[in-house]
Amino acid sequence: MDVFKSKVDKWLLICLILSVIACLLGTSVMLEEGGTLYTSIAAITIIAGAGFPLWIFVSTKYIVRNGNLKIISGPFSWAIPIESIKSVEETQSTITGPALSFDRLEIIYGEDKAIIVSPADETQFMQKLEQEGLARDVMSANKKAVEKMSKKTKKQLKKTKKLSSLS
Repeated sequence: MDVFKSKVDKWLLICLILSVIACLLGTSVMLEEGGTLYTSIAAITIIAGAGFPLWIFVSTKYIVRNGNLKIISGPFSWAIPIESIKSVEETQSTITGPALSFDRLEIIYGEDKAIIVSPADETQFMQKLEQEGLARDVMSANKKAVEKMSKKTKKQLKKTKKLSSLS
């Protein structure tokens, strides 16, 4: 079993933090007022405005095992047989999905179904899908995407080395 966490864009992390702070400030005002109604509204606000986004943020992951890709994001989950995957391509689509980054992969599977994911290590993710039975013709059709991902990973490593040498 291999677990791949979602890549997280910094802007999304900042939005999440600001959202949680706004919810905490709003609920503190309601709690100062007191009363059952305000306490109930404060509880709902914390759960919906802070708890739910945090749950999605910490739980979004992709699990590859036993010929299946399981995607978990908060209360949502998908189980996709790897043999049903028809293509995996890079995308910058703004369609919502269990991806915490705009550096995404679109997985087309089954009867005209699609899902967007953003594994932190795209190359490893693709290699594991292949090991678990992703069809060779799907892999060859997506070879350019995998090569592009490898180049991107190398660039990121070079950038990291440069930053660490400056420190």
